[in-house]
Amino acid sequence: MKDIKYTVKNDIIFNFLFSHEDLLKDFLEAILKKSIKEVEIANQFSLNKIKYYEKIGVLDIKAKINEEALVNIEMQRDSQSYYTKRVLLYAGGLIRGELKAGDKYEDLKDVIMINILDFTIFNDIEDVHTIWKLKEINHLDKKALEGLEIHFVELDKFRNSKPDMYNKLNQWLALIDTENKKWMEVAMEENKKIKEAKEKVDDFMSEEDARRITELREKWRLDYDSSISSATKKGKAEGIAIGEKKGIAIGKAKLNKAKHDIAKKLLNEKMSIQKIKEITGLEEKEILKIKNNK
Repeated sequence: MKDIKYTVKNDIIFNFLFSHEDLLKDFLEAILKKSIKEVEIANQFSLNKIKYYEKIGVLDIKAKINEEALVNIEMQRDSQSYYTKRVLLYAGGLIRGELKAGDKYEDLKDVIMINILDFTIFNDIEDVHTIWKLKEINHLDKKALEGLEIHFVELDKFRNSKPDMYNKLNQWLALIDTENKKWMEVAMEENKKIKEAKEKVDDFMSEEDARRITELREKWRLDYDSSISSATKKGKAEGIAIGEKKGIAIGKAKLNKAKHDIAKKLLNEKMSIQKIKEITGLEEKEILKIKNNK
């Protein structure tokens, strides 16, 4: 949109927006299709706490609803073949972290994972919003195991659909996607919380610090995507010319060089070794070697 330089999909803006409990409550009621009395955000957003070199990894939102469930919300813009496995790993960590010494298993709260994706992950399912639970494979008619619920919202499918803009979830998705101006206008007319959210984003992006951090985040993401894509394409092209086996080896070498280049940039930004490891997939000893030789 003309008056929003960066979309709400930018995770700095996304996290700022849903740090407002009333807005988060309205969104959660839309996606969970239930009335929510109280929302408590566990990791409050603050520009003063965010540093480019510390927060370039995953930014997500953790909240507690009605004192009965823990919710983790993530905006993911870049396609990852292993994404579903990562979601399960995060869910396990959230469940484990909830149980303190002396607590009883029955005190465990339900965990709800909400993943908003700017790509398609389930090509054989048309639905924009899918909900996954644990069920016995031979008795799918039976009730799912309690304790874990995983939501996926695929914005790519949403953009290519004909959504009912009188549906509250679609209104929120129009705001998050920030691609269709007409859908946004209807959403703001129908839901005062959407209009309030849009105004908060505009105010946020009028702040110099907010724009700077958002721009850094966006630039890093584009640079990373470009480096990986370029290395992969070049390796594949050379592979066709000189043979598949050798081409794969060259492709891997190009990809590894791209990762090394990115690691150097992030080291210059004084990012932690652990964060660089998560982002590039390089081993710690390899990152330390780059650090010592740079």
